[in-house]
Amino acid sequence: MIFEKLADGILKHSKAIIAIWVVLLICCVPMALKVGDVMSYDMNDMADENSESVQGLTIVAQYFPSSGVDTSSIPILVLHYEDEAGMAQAQQFIQYLNAAAATDPTWSGKLMSEPMAFYPMSPQGAEDGSGIIMLGVLYNPDVEVNAIDDTPELRAFVDDVMDEFEADYGNVEFSEYVTGMSAISFDMSDGSAKDLQRIEPFTILMILILIGLFFRSFITSATPPMTIGIAFVVVMGLMFLLGQVLNIFFFTQMLLLVTMMGAGCDYCIFIIARYREELRAGKSHHDSLREAIIWAGESIAISGAAVFIGFGSMAVCSYEMVSVMGICMALSIFVALIAALTFIPSMLNLVGDRIFWPTKTDAFMEGGKATRGWYAWCGNIASRYFERSSKFSIKHAKVIVLAAVLVTVPAAYVALESETSYDMISSMSSGDSGEGMDLITEYSNAGMLMPDWVILEFEQPVAYITTQDTPAGPVKVFSWVSDTAYNHVSEMGAQILSSDDNIAEVTTPFYWDAIVNETATSAQINPATNPTDVINAVIAGSNSTITSYLGPTIQGLRAQGMSDVEILFGAGPMIDYIVNHTAGTIGGENIDGDSSSVTYLRVSASTVAASMSATSMGSIQKISEEVDEYLIANPGSGIVESWVTGSAVVMYEVSETISDEMGGIAVLVVVMILLLLFVVMRSYTIPFRSVLTILMSVVWTLAATHYVFVNVLGGEMMWMVPLMLIVICLGLGMDYDILLTTRIKENVTDKGMSNDDAIRHAVVHTGSIITICGLIMAGAFGTLMLSSMEMMQEFGFALCFAILVDALLVRTYIVPAMMHLLGNWNWRGPGRKITDKGSE
Repeated sequence: MIFEKLADGILKHSKAIIAIWVVLLICCVPMALKVGDVMSYDMNDMADENSESVQGLTIVAQYFPSSGVDTSSIPILVLHYEDEAGMAQAQQFIQYLNAAAATDPTWSGKLMSEPMAFYPMSPQGAEDGSGIIMLGVLYNPDVEVNAIDDTPELRAFVDDVMDEFEADYGNVEFSEYVTGMSAISFDMSDGSAKDLQRIEPFTILMILILIGLFFRSFITSATPPMTIGIAFVVVMGLMFLLGQVLNIFFFTQMLLLVTMMGAGCDYCIFIIARYREELRAGKSHHDSLREAIIWAGESIAISGAAVFIGFGSMAVCSYEMVSVMGICMALSIFVALIAALTFIPSMLNLVGDRIFWPTKTDAFMEGGKATRGWYAWCGNIASRYFERSSKFSIKHAKVIVLAAVLVTVPAAYVALESETSYDMISSMSSGDSGEGMDLITEYSNAGMLMPDWVILEFEQPVAYITTQDTPAGPVKVFSWVSDTAYNHVSEMGAQILSSDDNIAEVTTPFYWDAIVNETATSAQINPATNPTDVINAVIAGSNSTITSYLGPTIQGLRAQGMSDVEILFGAGPMIDYIVNHTAGTIGGENIDGDSSSVTYLRVSASTVAASMSATSMGSIQKISEEVDEYLIANPGSGIVESWVTGSAVVMYEVSETISDEMGGIAVLVVVMILLLLFVVMRSYTIPFRSVLTILMSVVWTLAATHYVFVNVLGGEMMWMVPLMLIVICLGLGMDYDILLTTRIKENVTDKGMSNDDAIRHAVVHTGSIITICGLIMAGAFGTLMLSSMEMMQEFGFALCFAILVDALLVRTYIVPAMMHLLGNWNWRGPGRKITDKGSE
């Protein structure tokens, strides 16, 4: 009834419908062109605001130094050398680079001048003489800059200095890479844009070729992608508006493009193919189009509803990246479905069978060109194949179902037992920043650029920052209230370091006087007679993070004319301020001001393995346990609150949340799709059979994806892939099942066919459409494998494989076999009367 009214309305108001779409397109183009401006590239923005890790990051942003050398946010310049000569050259280049930064008109004010703009960390080398030197790029805290947006300019500056260095020193024996989270974020953004430029034309070209071959028409091949292209621009405009209030993660746009092109073109093809089929049957243009809207419209509306349910259910996830992605994807399917239901029929109504030019409908009539000779033989290949496949499925139904079960059982074991990776940074990084990260992983602790933090809040101030006047000008000093807080935090850090072999280094607040006394006592050095030895021993005994700040600080004080005795016995408060402030281990109100009370301390832990690897995720849990145990064992520590945070911790909490929620979301999708199919099919068994076969495809896909990316390519399967695949495939994979099943239902309920005859007829008449649509959707998702990001490649492979298996194998053989075995049970439902020939 609904689709009959829809058909009558479209046939009556076709021009008005097209005009509405044109107006929508014109209105949305300006917003669509700016949609990239509202995309988010920071995964920390996607997490739950109430989670411990996000609250900890908020504390860091509010109370800790803005100029602190935070390796998780500042750009990192990596200099890679192969031998000692290369290392010497790299060290010369550091001086050259800092001199250039101090005089360059663009960068002299933007970067810090004291102690230096490009701050060297500890060199990391291998036994063969190769190694890296990492430089932290320090921005001036008084100048508002965006390190992500500045990445290309920073790289250009470093390249220009490298060219000058090479001109002065000859052949350069080291290479440079700008990396760090800011550079990775920029490269993700830039890589995403380049991926879209690669994927978009390839997707459209592939769709044009496949549709053109199916319909044998240039015009028909262009109509579905043109229609969905209009819908895509409209959705981009709506996403721009949504981006004003929601954080939309950047790869949503890429997934949305291929999803709309795949599913949307499928919906358009269903309408056009049914229209052509009715014309071939001898019906008039009016009746053929009306029949196509009624029957194909019902099928794609049910399919679209299933996909909408799958994507829409993601909106209930508490992780914003997933929930907003679900909203955007559901919106895209809705717009694509409306375009297929209204724009395509309106175009067909105005153009008629000329849309199939140069092929003419008369060619398919009795005696026409398409019914004779080689042309007819080629055209009947598909019909003959699906005729044989349907007969084979019915004849060998038990064997086919048994084979499917035997394949599913081991595939399910692999899918359930396989480990997944949380390292989204590595899976999405590419280009210069990705190569730099690989070098850091090779030569150093892979987790050093993204440490885990323990933020500790004290009931009373543990130290004070004041400003003192000196002959050289005002100087900030740091004065500890007592040793208590320092001792507690140091003990906690030592406990964390010893708790897990994967924790490579723990950095705690620095206390010069206490460490000097400890070092002099343990090394048995007299500070009064050997101050230089004590200073050198303090530097040597500090970890690499503290050393990278302490060494240049001591050099700077010596350059100002202070003796080692003065440094050892009188510069402690000054050293404590420089090291702690630069390292970002202290926090409080107005921490960057002339005076401040320190009420927060930060402990940083870096890991041997990559910060987001499965091993390091286990270390996060260990750190949290150690902090809790220490606070319980030391109730008098003065610590009133603690947070374990950092980008890796955010991802850990997100993964735990999503893993817990996705099971419930998958159940929600299954229940809603079961209800949808129950209402539409009026059958007790078909809904369960449909969901079961979709889950079978998902299990096979997970096993295949794990085998290809882990066993063959030696990578890791991202934790999001299996979770998202289940939800997406429950929606998208239902398309072809619904198309086939509704055709079988039409044959049984309206044409009075027996169950087996209805199956054979439906497979023959929908097999070609399902196959071509499956190839189009699989090809659209498969283009994601052209992406430079590993996670998108995995999504592309998994969705492509799942769609191909579902369209070519499950719907062609397994579904007919199962429906044959179920017999009249397929049609048992409320208000149904079963007969041997069909149902009433």
